[in-house]
Amino acid sequence: MHFWQGKSITVNILFSRAGVAQHIWVCNEHGALLFDAGDGVLRDILSNNLDFDKLTGIVFTHGHFDHVGGLHSLLGYLRMIGRKQTLPIYAPQGCTELFALVDTFTKCYADTMPFNIDRKKLQPHEIFEHAGMIVEPYPVVHCGGIKDATVLNKIPAFGYRITYKHNSIAISGDTAMCPSLRELVKDADLAIIEATLEKSEGSNRKVLEKVHLSEDLAKEIGKLAKEYILIHKGKRKREVPIHAKN
Repeated sequence: MHFWQGKSITVNILFSRAGVAQHIWVCNEHGALLFDAGDGVLRDILSNNLDFDKLTGIVFTHGHFDHVGGLHSLLGYLRMIGRKQTLPIYAPQGCTELFALVDTFTKCYADTMPFNIDRKKLQPHEIFEHAGMIVEPYPVVHCGGIKDATVLNKIPAFGYRITYKHNSIAISGDTAMCPSLRELVKDADLAIIEATLEKSEGSNRKVLEKVHLSEDLAKEIGKLAKEYILIHKGKRKREVPIHAKN
């Protein structure tokens, strides 16, 4: 887990590994936004002693399984402990996997749900305010992919810029190199950037252009921010630290 303490925002990167799971907890004194809810998100929130009462909303970058796979267990836990407050869930318009999961859960437990879920289907650059934080979704380029390097169709996918008082955070989501990614990251206090591939040299060019970043390309983007953390790495196990811009 990475932890970052800003002047007005804290960030816990609870877990992030490509093809497994990702979830990021962004918090201020008013509440917390959870960005993505991959497999094990409930376990990771509990093991890090984070306060469920602080959780005021969940934001999704896109609908792939490693970003939404833990949502059922998380909603089930909130139902079990008797959450009362409405839970807003934000995701790109057209994020069919995510909204289907939400609809199925609420249908299964319609008679015993102690809280409402407010579905927020976002358009690019549709700015919203949550727990005092200003959040802007940036469209990024992300296609699906499978093991034999087949590139599938492009899906609705966002990165997010979060601003509160003295801090601005950029979360890339899953993305290939694209112009909006540079705009998203530029001058942020912290950029959290996916680096699925270890290096661009020798990598499938179509994957780099349509699916994921390599570590060297992610570092290039990260240098546009004051600090950056590389996440969503693939098979390699070594840690990549926080980097400060000189």
